[in-house]
Amino acid sequence: MPKVGMEPVRRRQIIAATMAAIHKEGITRATFGRIAREAGVAPALIQHYFADKETLLLETFRSIYREFTAGMRRRLALANSPQERVTALLEAQIAPSVLTPEAVNTWLAIYALIGEYPLLQRIEHAFDRRFLSTLSQALRAMGIGRAEASDLAEELAIFIDGLWQNTANPVTFTPERARTLLYRVLQRLLPGQHFSPPADQAPRRAAEDAALSAAAQQFLRDYLPVASMAVSHSSIAGFRSLAQTTARPESRAAVKRHQVSLSRHSLAGIETLRIVPKSARAAGAAGLAQHFYLFGGGYISGDPEADLPISAGLAERLEAVVFSPSYRLAPEHPWPAAPEDALTAYRAFVATATEPFAVIGESAGGGLALAMLQAARDEGLKLPAAMVLLSPWCDLSGGNGFANDGWDPTITAQILRDAARLYAPGHHQHPSVSPLLGDLRGLPPAFITTGSRDIMHEQVYRLVDALQAAGVAVTLRDWPGLWHVFEFYPALPEATTSLDEISAFLRQHCSIEETPL
Repeated sequence: MPKVGMEPVRRRQIIAATMAAIHKEGITRATFGRIAREAGVAPALIQHYFADKETLLLETFRSIYREFTAGMRRRLALANSPQERVTALLEAQIAPSVLTPEAVNTWLAIYALIGEYPLLQRIEHAFDRRFLSTLSQALRAMGIGRAEASDLAEELAIFIDGLWQNTANPVTFTPERARTLLYRVLQRLLPGQHFSPPADQAPRRAAEDAALSAAAQQFLRDYLPVASMAVSHSSIAGFRSLAQTTARPESRAAVKRHQVSLSRHSLAGIETLRIVPKSARAAGAAGLAQHFYLFGGGYISGDPEADLPISAGLAERLEAVVFSPSYRLAPEHPWPAAPEDALTAYRAFVATATEPFAVIGESAGGGLALAMLQAARDEGLKLPAAMVLLSPWCDLSGGNGFANDGWDPTITAQILRDAARLYAPGHHQHPSVSPLLGDLRGLPPAFITTGSRDIMHEQVYRLVDALQAAGVAVTLRDWPGLWHVFEFYPALPEATTSLDEISAFLRQHCSIEETPL
């Protein structure tokens, strides 16, 4: 399902403008009027999101620490040794993307007022506690005693603070110089240990971004940094409401754009959305190809209507009927409700479906499709001629990190961890929860899409390796610079091309007559 809305975009836009205004004018002269001019919005819009300047400053200060945290998580996900964990934690705070003149001057200006604001103090203390604890653990994993690790962590934290204050003078003290000094200090404090800077991914990412369409580049400008959000039992209603507010206009537009008709259908008691292309309906839907589609949403949100930008697009391209069941969602209906509903609907579908057919799923729906097909195979049910998985979430066990957390503009690792906890607490290793950990033999040929910014990027590659090891034919499409289920966004030329490629794959494997794209 779509993951973004305009409210977090506006808030980030205003916070970025606040940093720029403080950098140019100083904190006293950074009024709502000046910030509004910097952001290119009306002052009333700022007051809509932030009651007063104090609230805006607090949120700006908090956003800097959110960027620290996201950077650390990204780097920790790639760390393979205690030494790499240490450098990941420290590098995250002196990366050029963090040590911008605007961010440094804003931090120093607001930090000078910390004594006046208890909330600022709580933010600072909470971050310091987490940082020092995590850094101490990494140092202890190198064989350093508890007390010494604690002392070293504190020394390194003070050193990082000093780097930040010196970077306020960008003429003589640059992020590159800060990085050089960091590794010099590490070698002095920890002789005999090998520390080396991690590979710099910035040139690769910059080249990928430059090659994106103008619409994709604008999307990244609008939605990065990604807004932080936690999901719990108490906040699930608000989370779903925000998702629906974003999805509904896109769903209505998709119905018109792809010229499909919608109807409710029952598959063994599971309510299912039936999507039929109007161009083919006159000839009679009975003779059309049929496909089975599972929506995404982390098992905690979403519905078939939310996925119409993809499912309707495929129905139109393939001149096929698409059946999309409404499986139950957590936390009201935790695992195994979703795989039970999916398999129940699939049994009814294959009993009457025109063959050959395909199974399609995106994100959590992709993982659910895998789990469902594993169960269908074990039960002896008909299997599809092909399966398509868009950015599939196929391992909820936490066995691999999310190196693209903070780079993917549509979803965060925090949301995924929260969703996994709500969906299947204590069962994340079960194959029907994490089908990547199950038996993949005997499954149909697969077409899998991802992007180099996709938060599922590592999982997708692990899945491809596992499928191929199980003897399954796999076609992987890894889109440079793109993100989690980017096919949702019709304004992106890349989304259109991806759906065209998926359709070509399905026509080939489902023996549907080839037509020009």
